[in-house]
Amino acid sequence: MASKISQPALGCWPPICRRRPPATVSAMDPPWSCVPARARGYHGLRPATAGAGARRMNGNPGPQDPHGLPQAAIDEANRALKDAAWAEQNGLVERAIAAYRRVVQLAPQVHQAHNNLSGLLLGIGEPRQALAAARQALALQPQDAMIHGTTGQACLACGLVDEGIGHLRVALAAQPEMHALRALLADVLVDAGRLDQAAALFTEAEGRFASDPQFLVPAARLYSRVHLAGSAEAAYLRLLQLEPRRAATFNDLAQLYNEHTHFSKARDLCLKGLMLEPDAPVMWNTLASAQACMGQTAEALKSYRRALELAPGHAATRSNLLLAMHYSSEVTPAELVAEHRRFGEICAQPAAAARPFPNLPDPGRRLRIGYLSPDFRSHSVAFFFEPLLDHRDHAAFEVVAFADVKGPDAVTARLRGKCDEWHSIVNLPDPVIAERIRAAGIDILVDLAGHAGNVHAAALAWKGAPVQVTYCGYPDSTGLDAVDYRITDAIADPPGVDDAYVERLVRLPGGFLCFRPPPQLPELTPPPLLARGQVSFGCFNREFKVSQRCYDLWARILKAVPGARLVMKCLGAADAGTRSFMLAEFERRGVAAARIELVGFIASQQEHFGWYRQVDVALDTFPYNGTTTTLDSLMMGVPVVTLAGQNHAGRVGASLLAQVGLPEYLADDEDGYLALAVELACDPGRLVQLHGSLRERLLASRLCDGTRFMPAFEFALRGMWANWCRNQGATLTPAQQAMAAFDFTALAPR
Repeated sequence: MASKISQPALGCWPPICRRRPPATVSAMDPPWSCVPARARGYHGLRPATAGAGARRMNGNPGPQDPHGLPQAAIDEANRALKDAAWAEQNGLVERAIAAYRRVVQLAPQVHQAHNNLSGLLLGIGEPRQALAAARQALALQPQDAMIHGTTGQACLACGLVDEGIGHLRVALAAQPEMHALRALLADVLVDAGRLDQAAALFTEAEGRFASDPQFLVPAARLYSRVHLAGSAEAAYLRLLQLEPRRAATFNDLAQLYNEHTHFSKARDLCLKGLMLEPDAPVMWNTLASAQACMGQTAEALKSYRRALELAPGHAATRSNLLLAMHYSSEVTPAELVAEHRRFGEICAQPAAAARPFPNLPDPGRRLRIGYLSPDFRSHSVAFFFEPLLDHRDHAAFEVVAFADVKGPDAVTARLRGKCDEWHSIVNLPDPVIAERIRAAGIDILVDLAGHAGNVHAAALAWKGAPVQVTYCGYPDSTGLDAVDYRITDAIADPPGVDDAYVERLVRLPGGFLCFRPPPQLPELTPPPLLARGQVSFGCFNREFKVSQRCYDLWARILKAVPGARLVMKCLGAADAGTRSFMLAEFERRGVAAARIELVGFIASQQEHFGWYRQVDVALDTFPYNGTTTTLDSLMMGVPVVTLAGQNHAGRVGASLLAQVGLPEYLADDEDGYLALAVELACDPGRLVQLHGSLRERLLASRLCDGTRFMPAFEFALRGMWANWCRNQGATLTPAQQAMAAFDFTALAPR
């Protein structure tokens, strides 16, 4: 089904203004126009300087007075103008708006007043009124660059993307030194999918502004966003030459390096930046991300906590801390529970969550299901989201995606084509995201990220939908009272763990995930042990999931199987510092580096799967299990040994193996894990049989069968909705009561 595409996400425009007070009250040369800024730092357009045609509204009206107004009207308009300027300077936005309305009522020919009014209306979220005011200003002064800038933003806020871009181009052509405007236009072009045009705004101006830091900062950030990493790096390095003590540049370049797997470079840059600005919380957060991606979890947790000491209310950093805590062998389940609840306490928005919803409380009607994620792209979450689209009941459910996807790709396009509506929320603040969701009339919002990825967990606190659910992308609670349910199963979250969650657990029968295998898979091959003569263990999980206990146990396994090697494929393997750290961890446990083969990122999916042909037995990570990597291993015929943990993150492996009918490869403790790995390594015949049968077994399971999975998933959604409707006073039928109780025995086959 073709999707309805919403306006691009433009961020919110608070009334951040640069102004000058009027020289005299009578001057019809108003203060600096209030052109709302994008949240990422757009500071407004300066007005065009007044020419000879500008007139002070004093003296008697006569033939030379272009306004032709009575003196009394002139005096009252000037009083209103003075009041508007004073109100703006003191943050009294509503009073300023009322004053400007009075000015344009008395003196409708004054284009600056219309323009200032438009900017203020944009700032309070009244885009249609803002556009009307801007168009009046433009009709009076069609060549005014400032007014084109305001009109462009108002058009964009109203979803008139092409018209808005046109006005912004006119404004930039007249004021090419306005690099904040250039950045705004570039971001809009990126949101509209015009990446080449966005980049050209900066590449074509590089010769003129190559030594201007005000140009280089937005240029570097834009290049990073459109995946011109080399150009972004060059711009940042040039900035460091021009302003070697600008700490923010160290942080921005470190973030770029983190995004492109140069984790040790990112770490080193942050350490240098912190020497200049030791109390910069954003730098501590970036440092922590680099340390986590290098597998240095203990150091990362310290850095995240330091960032939160400096900025305790920063939700994204707190989410990063929560995710990283799952990687540590030293963090207890009780500590995880406490930290999640602390997030909920800090980020709670009780007034917003208590707002009533206009949604019709009819338990039987077609529902609008919203999905919120940054991972509608080539990402593991997409493998589990797409079956929800392919196998849904179109008559009963309408699907609306809220995508925080900064780098859309072919997977993004495919997913968008399967949704009924698609809304980009890139760069939107959390409360604005919630308002977009509320405005879209969503009945149930399903969060697919939690505290993972490019997080917007705090947006859930603003309660954009009557029912909010977290699922799939994060292995724990959100910690937010505003999130009502969490979808799981009885193996990943066995009975008795409910108190660890703020949300009500809904356990799907048979497993909580459904997987979309790649359409083209390489041919299966015999285990490499037959050709090499020695067994090859493998782990293709990210380096941050490899805990100290993993290193301990894997070293024991390698010592127990002479000649065996371990193939580790992860993003960090491409980074020299990360490689050195990982190899040193084995060496200090008595395992030679020569027995470890580290493989970095591989873009080709076929080549990625080809590396599984180099592995006889896969070793799962703990306390944070793999998910997609486990299924990839089974799909390539490689058995996976996993360890049952204490919480969801450590029990996903158990859930997956149970669904495929392979519980015998689940260990209850580390000694059992070692015994299973060694037993498989010493049984070539068994490995041959498994390498030839596991794919068929996986593909035949419920894990890969959306027609079997979706009825239970949609039954759960119906039950959540029935509960909300009942709380609004609706009467439920017996069938709806069964749904509300999540009695899956009442589920009728589709």
